[in-house]
Amino acid sequence: MKTKFTFILLFLALTAYAQQQERVAIIQTLDDRDSIGISDLAYLTDKLRETAVNVLPKQQYGVMTTESIVAFLGSQERAQKECRESSCLAELGRKVNADYVAQGRIGRFNKNLTIKVELYDSKKGNLVGSFTSDSKDIVGLRNAIDEKAPDLFKKMLATPSVASVPPPQQVQYQQQPSANMEQRAKVQWYIDNGVEKHKEEIKREASSLSYIDKTDLYNENKKSNLGYFALNFVPGFGLGSYIQGDRSSGIKLSIIDVIGWGLIPAGIGAYNAAFSFCDKGDDGHYTDDCHAPDIAMYSFGILSGIVLATSRVMGWIYTSNYADKYNKSLDEALNSSNNVSYSIEPLIVPRDGTPAVGLVFNLRY
Repeated sequence: MKTKFTFILLFLALTAYAQQQERVAIIQTLDDRDSIGISDLAYLTDKLRETAVNVLPKQQYGVMTTESIVAFLGSQERAQKECRESSCLAELGRKVNADYVAQGRIGRFNKNLTIKVELYDSKKGNLVGSFTSDSKDIVGLRNAIDEKAPDLFKKMLATPSVASVPPPQQVQYQQQPSANMEQRAKVQWYIDNGVEKHKEEIKREASSLSYIDKTDLYNENKKSNLGYFALNFVPGFGLGSYIQGDRSSGIKLSIIDVIGWGLIPAGIGAYNAAFSFCDKGDDGHYTDDCHAPDIAMYSFGILSGIVLATSRVMGWIYTSNYADKYNKSLDEALNSSNNVSYSIEPLIVPRDGTPAVGLVFNLRY
C-alpha cells in the first residue's frame, strides 16, 4: 500500500506585475438537460482547450489546466458547482484569475443536440465572440468545434494585449547544471569501476538521490545474461563468462569444452586403433563382422556431445547466477527497492482574493 502526504508551502506574491502571459480558462462544458455523458462533456472541453492551445501564440497566452482551475475554486465539487451556478461567465473567469474565459453549453433543439460556445474578456466583462451549432450526435458537435472554435479564439488576437507589449528589458538566465545530475554522474562512476569494490561509496553517494533517480540508475546498469550465454553457446570455451567478468566460471567452461571437443579426434584415433582387433579375409579386407571401430567412434562421439551439451547448460547457469548476484549487489548499494519517493510541484491558489504562488511537496511510501 502507498500512502501520500501533501505539504503546501505558500509564498505570497502578486503575479500580475511579473506575468507576461494572459491566462485563458476553458471551463467544463455544461449539459443542462443531461443529454450526453460526463465523459463526452470532458471530451468536448478537451477539444476546446486543445484548439485554444494550437491557435493562440504561446508567448502571449497560457491556457490553464483543469487542475489550475480547480485549485482556484478550492475543490472539484466546488468547481462543478461554480460552473453550473455562475450567472456570469466573466465573473467565473475572474474567480480563477483568468484574462479570458470560454465555456460550451449543450442543449436540445427539436431532436438535435446543440452546442453554444461563448468567449469573454474576464476583466471587462465583454463578450469577445460565440458560435452555435447543432447535430444529431456528439460527433457532429466535435466537428463543429474543429470548424468554428479556431476562428473564435483568433478574435482574441485582434484585441490589444498587455502581454504582447515587450518588457523594457529582457533578462537572460543561464540554466545551471543540475546538482542531481552531478550526483548521479558520481554514482555512475563508482558503478562503472566495480559495484562490489565501491559498494559503500555507492551507498553513501546514492543516499541523497530520489527513488526515481536510483531506480533509473538500477535499470540502466542491471545486467542480463542472454548475450553472455550466447557467447558461451557459440563459440563456447567460456567466452561469455570471461566478458561478463566471471573468470572462474570461464575457466571451468574452457576446460569442459576442451575435453568435449578433444573427444572427437580421440574418437577418430580409437576408430583407427580398433581395426587391430578385427580379422581380415582372404582378399585382405576386414570381415563384415568387424564392429569395433564403429562402436569406438560412436561411443566417443556420444560422449563428446554429452560433455558439450553439459557445458552449454552450465554456461546458462553460470551467466544467470552471476547476473543475479550482480543485480542484487547493485540493488543493495543503490537501495533502489526502497519504495519512497517525493516530488515538488508548482501551485497557484487564491488567498484573500489575491493570487498566491505556492509549492506542493508530495511524499509517497
